[in-house]
Amino acid sequence: MIALLFLFSGCIQPEGQQGATESVVSEEWQPDGIVGGNEYSHSLKLYSPTRQGYTGGAMTVSWKIDDEYLYMALNGSTRGWLAIGFEPAEWMKDADMVLGFVDGSARVLDEYSTGNYGPHINDTMLGGTDDILEYGGKSYGTHNVVEFRRKLDTGDRFDKVLRPGQNVSIIWAMSGSMDSGVKHNIAYGEGVIYLGRVQSAARQSSQSPSQNNITQNATQNDADWMLFIWKEEKAARDLYESFYERTGLTLFLDLMRSEQNHMDQIQALMKRYGMETPVLERGVFDNQTLQSIYNDLLSISSDDGALRAAATFEEISILDLERAIAETGNKEIIDVYSGLLAGSRKHLRSYVRTLENRGIKYTPVYMSRSEFEGIVSAA
Repeated sequence: MIALLFLFSGCIQPEGQQGATESVVSEEWQPDGIVGGNEYSHSLKLYSPTRQGYTGGAMTVSWKIDDEYLYMALNGSTRGWLAIGFEPAEWMKDADMVLGFVDGSARVLDEYSTGNYGPHINDTMLGGTDDILEYGGKSYGTHNVVEFRRKLDTGDRFDKVLRPGQNVSIIWAMSGSMDSGVKHNIAYGEGVIYLGRVQSAARQSSQSPSQNNITQNATQNDADWMLFIWKEEKAARDLYESFYERTGLTLFLDLMRSEQNHMDQIQALMKRYGMETPVLERGVFDNQTLQSIYNDLLSISSDDGALRAAATFEEISILDLERAIAETGNKEIIDVYSGLLAGSRKHLRSYVRTLENRGIKYTPVYMSRSEFEGIVSAA
């Protein structure tokens, strides 16, 4: 919606980091804390930079499915707990959580998040069931690995139903403590995983090398998009910060922090490709279209108007992220954008539901009615 970018022929080489990969499964799954090179069909490395209150780190999620089960490994740069949450409605609210740690032996907990920022509670304490069928793990000093198996459809209302071929929105976090009641302080973020079926060797061998390439170049168009998306996330952060100061609504404060997280994720991605982000004051942009939209939305004075303006900006962010994804073939960039897109959709739901609670029906401004309804009715 906002971006007016030009295509160039240059390329940027990353520093050997990896995003999502696919493998042929030829090893038997064992919940032993040792992730074999061909034990899982998919793997996604997630990054979270150093920020206030967080030391930063990376977690690799590996998974495969069959007709009945999900098999997963979490490999994180922590000696404490690490967790993944499936399909949250907003930030953490209603997420189907799995949390694991290694204290001599491994523990993996089946939990559910009851609020936007927790707490996450054992399913059994909420009247559900413990549906982690097998688990194990191992501590390697600088990082921990936990593995587990659960049914795709457990029948427990506190577990999400997972389906083959589904793109699953996830949240993830790591703590330096093995106490599951201690808040994460190393890293957290969002992402999307694809529940593809296990590949056969014949199918894998028929793919071109580029389809399985771990390290890819970024085109100049990729670089332009990364810089623009960072600026757009900054515009959202600055806008929500101003709205919070004006209205005192804590939703703006919460989502301002989430937008800062989005900025940090893009900045970390850009650094891996040798790019820098500009130094821009709050409310100042070198993109005149962004500046104009920011100024127009900021001029709205009422609380309800501010909530509408924020929802409108999330519409714009969603459409821009969808376009950015469509214009790149770089899997690492797509993985990061997909996580931001999942976050922006949650933000839109938050604003729309807050308006509904105030007796106001929000009508989409830029998005098609069908896409809008699909987003706000999710989870």
